[in-house]
Amino acid sequence: MSYRALYRVFRPQRFSEVIGQEHISQTLKNALINNRLAHAYLFCGPRGTGKTSSAKILAKAVNCLSPIDGEPCNECANCQAINQDHFMDVLEIDAASNRGIDEIREIRDKVKFAPSEGKRKIYIIDEVHMLTNEAFNALLKTLEEPPEHVLFILATTDPQKIPLTILSRCQRFDFRKINTTEIRDHLAQITVSENISITEDALNTVSRKASGGMRDAISILDQCIAFAGERIESSHVQLVLGTLGEEDMIELMNQVIAVNYGQMFMSLYHYLAQGKDVKQIIRDLMEYARQLLLLKVAPQEEMINLSAEVLAQAKQQAAKVSVTFLGDMINRLNQTEKDIRYANQPQILLESALVDIMLAQSGDSPKKQTTAPAKNDAPAPQTPVTKAPTKKLLSAEDIIKQWQQVKQALRDAGHVVIGGYLHAAEIKGWEDDILVLKFSPEGSFHYHQMLQKDNQKILEDILSQFAGKTVKVKFFLENESGEFEQNYSLAEDAIKVFGEEKVEIID
Repeated sequence: MSYRALYRVFRPQRFSEVIGQEHISQTLKNALINNRLAHAYLFCGPRGTGKTSSAKILAKAVNCLSPIDGEPCNECANCQAINQDHFMDVLEIDAASNRGIDEIREIRDKVKFAPSEGKRKIYIIDEVHMLTNEAFNALLKTLEEPPEHVLFILATTDPQKIPLTILSRCQRFDFRKINTTEIRDHLAQITVSENISITEDALNTVSRKASGGMRDAISILDQCIAFAGERIESSHVQLVLGTLGEEDMIELMNQVIAVNYGQMFMSLYHYLAQGKDVKQIIRDLMEYARQLLLLKVAPQEEMINLSAEVLAQAKQQAAKVSVTFLGDMINRLNQTEKDIRYANQPQILLESALVDIMLAQSGDSPKKQTTAPAKNDAPAPQTPVTKAPTKKLLSAEDIIKQWQQVKQALRDAGHVVIGGYLHAAEIKGWEDDILVLKFSPEGSFHYHQMLQKDNQKILEDILSQFAGKTVKVKFFLENESGEFEQNYSLAEDAIKVFGEEKVEIID
């Protein structure tokens, strides 16, 4: 027997099996029981939410020889023929490929003939919004005065494209997105019936990535089974989808909350090296920030989509941040997702967004104007730029006192990321117009980024503006053993900066 995709194997066969659309299923069942069927229905909603399945179930229930409380029996000859797509009186038409007036005229000419096998002739027109205006006009007359033995079921993901004249002649049902809990529970039943073992974390990830569509969820599960076999773990789902797992999101959020720029940059580097997509990382972070927000303001169990293994850690993270911070983080990431559509280097935009978010968490973010300027004829004032102090930088103490102003000047000049790198630096000396900065082992990434000539020159230019003279910068990195790593002779520069009498060289 040939292979059948899981979403076809587990397609609903009764109204009671349609997940998440109880309001529609119950209404249709009542209409069947009370013999109050309309002549035309319009099923609207996102893809994979049960529109076409409900249409076929309705077609079966109408023609079933032994219906039970509005449900098809799925055992009579008519039900079996419809399930196998062999029933002549149920015609399923794809409007995307049959969208012209000739196809609709053919339907109009055939509707007058009585059904050959069943009680009523059913026309299911999928993606009906794809019909041309001429085709809609040809369909209108048939919908207005159809023969009693004909039932039209129109399905669409884009109802706003359907003419009002068509809408007004149909009973409309809006299918909603299926919530993650319902998807997860249904997938769990499928894995049991298929003898598939799947971890809770992996199940959560598949359910979340379906975005409210059951068919998409089952297809993703099918893909994971093809990849991993009978035991699916979170790492398998991550490889298949290019998404972050719950542990990854916990780790990255910890780095954001702790304002650990180096580890954040390294984590992004590893994720992207593994083939993960920037846009997918943004979506994962937005969804996780939303989960933390729910833990703070609406911690009902049915709203939280996190596995038991990470829930305790997520609660600890939620306690460390404010509702405002999480809301701002979601908004900033959402804007970044929009911006990367036009970006040549989306990774940089994501890095910059996370630096901004971490600056807000550290309380070191630039102040923004929150009130609208007065409306008058005077020209709008220019955004103030941090000015260099009148007092020149003469010592390490001077620059330490004005270090925040230096970083603010970098941000005002559009170099937010460089300002983020400098959070990992410590001022070690200032003499003869040379600033010496030390990076701890945790700041290795920042150190190597600042060694790039462009970044170093930008910092030197800003410092020179503050000092009123040319300033140079030297960097060195302290490794875990306390030794120094640098791309220049530390001993020679130390002698130059601090004087030979103050430097002791130990082999």
